[in-house]
Amino acid sequence: MTDAAFVDRLRDRIGAPGELEVARDAVNQAMIRHWCDAMGDANPIYTDPGFAAQSIHGGIVAPPAMLNAWTMPGLPGRSPRPEGRQDPAGACYDALDSAGYTSVVATNSEHEYARYLRLGDLVHGRGVVEEVSEEKATALGVGHFVTTVTDYTNQDDEPVGRMRFRILKFKPGTGKTAAGAGGGDSPQRLLSEGCPPESVTRRADAVSVGDVLPGRAFPITTTLIVATAIASRDYQDVHHDRDLAIARGSKDIFMNILTSSGLSARWVTDWAGPEARLRALRIRLGAPNYPGDAMVMQGRVVALDGALATVEFAGMNELGPHVMGTVDVELA
Repeated sequence: MTDAAFVDRLRDRIGAPGELEVARDAVNQAMIRHWCDAMGDANPIYTDPGFAAQSIHGGIVAPPAMLNAWTMPGLPGRSPRPEGRQDPAGACYDALDSAGYTSVVATNSEHEYARYLRLGDLVHGRGVVEEVSEEKATALGVGHFVTTVTDYTNQDDEPVGRMRFRILKFKPGTGKTAAGAGGGDSPQRLLSEGCPPESVTRRADAVSVGDVLPGRAFPITTTLIVATAIASRDYQDVHHDRDLAIARGSKDIFMNILTSSGLSARWVTDWAGPEARLRALRIRLGAPNYPGDAMVMQGRVVALDGALATVEFAGMNELGPHVMGTVDVELA
């Protein structure tokens, strides 16, 4: 099969809806607490029933960046795909695997939050393949980018969010060796920077375009990478198995994109306050977060529409920018 014919076959799946994915568990306090412990997120609306009951939510809610964690399939081999299941995205990934594009890394994630999930919500998701690229030569290897869009609802078919997700499926061993450390201030030197989370939600009339958020450095440890991957139900081996990560072309295990989303959301809500509501989170990944490094979050307010502030940010490690993006957050 020619390259063009192969891409055409992959693109035959564009626009075909997948079957409805239903979360194995309803939104629950234990999984929320596991996420918050792993991410270090101390926002009381997620874990303190008394505070949450008096908040704008009227009770415990789930961290919004958990949106797609609820329908993650679980450990491979423990939750097999039902026989005969029609899954255009899965079929696309299987075809790429068969053609030798066996390694995978997430590159972009865009969340929109219609409302926060509450205890007892049962999340449903239905995805479509939006785009499949031509073969691209990247630093990781030659491969194809696949973009999917998933709409999420609850048990009453009420919309709760949407996710656009882009991954790279690439051939291991066809990329460049990881670059060395970049110049400038070492993130390790900045570990003491930052401030405690705000206890009172920030008022919109106290915020201006151009305001700079307090910088914050997150030490990147093996424990953080593994714990957050498990908390987000992401069992890709490159996030916990060093030998397999190296075999797939990495120098070590590396942070998953759900953790990058979770830490970005935590950093913004630490600044905005406990009852600030995230409306959208859009990120793209660059240099991997490896154990032994640190990620420094920096950003500023770039737009303000009433109570809705848009924060543009970047998380830098010694190799360069790990995560870049914007967050829309509704202030008091």
